[in-house]
Amino acid sequence: MQRKLQRNIWKYTLLLIANKRVFVPIWGAYYLTIPGVTPKIIGTILLVGSLSGFLFEIPSGYASDKIGHKSALVISRIFMILSTVLFLVATDITFLIFGAVFLSASNAFYSGTGSAFMHETLRGLRREGDYTRIMGKMSSIGFAVPILFTIGVPFLVEVSYRLPFLVMLIIDVVGLFASVSLTSPLVIEEEIEEIGTKNFKQVVQEGFRLHYFSLALFAGVIGGTLFSVGVFRAPYQVFLEIPVIWYGVFFGIGRMCASLLLAFSGRIKEHLTMLSLYMFQLIAFSVLILVLGLVPTGWVVVLVFIVINAVYWGLHKIGEGYQLDVIASSKFKATLLSAGAQMSQIVAMISGFGFGFMIERFSYQYSFLYLSLLFFAVLFPLFIYITRQYKVGVYGNT
Repeated sequence: MQRKLQRNIWKYTLLLIANKRVFVPIWGAYYLTIPGVTPKIIGTILLVGSLSGFLFEIPSGYASDKIGHKSALVISRIFMILSTVLFLVATDITFLIFGAVFLSASNAFYSGTGSAFMHETLRGLRREGDYTRIMGKMSSIGFAVPILFTIGVPFLVEVSYRLPFLVMLIIDVVGLFASVSLTSPLVIEEEIEEIGTKNFKQVVQEGFRLHYFSLALFAGVIGGTLFSVGVFRAPYQVFLEIPVIWYGVFFGIGRMCASLLLAFSGRIKEHLTMLSLYMFQLIAFSVLILVLGLVPTGWVVVLVFIVINAVYWGLHKIGEGYQLDVIASSKFKATLLSAGAQMSQIVAMISGFGFGFMIERFSYQYSFLYLSLLFFAVLFPLFIYITRQYKVGVYGNT
């Protein structure tokens, strides 16, 4: 059993690789090749996809705890394949919308579940104390390997915009086989019985008892906002007349930097408190989005997108590690972690639709400017609240 659990580490690493959408560098640009698509329509697609993600998140975490984390991961991979197929054969906006819906469904079943599954795996191996270090290295590989595909994606566009989606479909099939071959950690009977006696109300009460939701909201606002910014990265670069053939290279550089940061997640966490991490994210992302609004110079915009990509994903597992420290005693880690994903979906839904609307009404520059100010205005009071709670020890000051 121990040997099978050990194999989960490299199998889950394959899932992390397959979960990266190699077509992301040209995603927004591809949308614009479909008849009738404009920045406002892209915002609408993001709205529908994020709303779907929010709705799927409501039962997905609970379902994961009920049917098992492995089963939820398999379901996630099936939805991902359906999403990729719809993008591949898209001929109008309807295909793009349903592709976004299935992608959101896949992410909903994956979010929280994957982290909880590996936390249980490491607990079965009696290595749960190494979660941040091990997951950091796995995530580093999960970012590094797809870089090769990502860099080559724009070159495939020279032949057809659909070729990157065909490559992604092949990778998704590999991810499905990896998820099916995972070994479920043994769960003691008492845990199964307790899950059966709980309901959503009690789970929410547990989240409040652990003071977890303020952290989930903070992470959700950051994740949702930056997701919206990322969706409009390619359209903005097209607007600035930056050659599409370089998009994969720029994106790959950001992922490569994120991979390096992830490889040292354990060491970085030793020098960061939860508060210092949140303060850095608040200031850094506010300034970076502001720069996108103030400086419409091509190389500056490219550099800012690279830094946003690298910093957010490079520090992502550290923030997740702090959240898991807070809810380590809970049997509903997947359900609670899904709360952050739900909040992220809500923010992405609002900011994505609003951003697309503002671009058509004003400009890319003004839209980024307004978004940066709103981002700071929402997160700063929340950061102050978390700081006060942290100082009185409600998070355990881990």
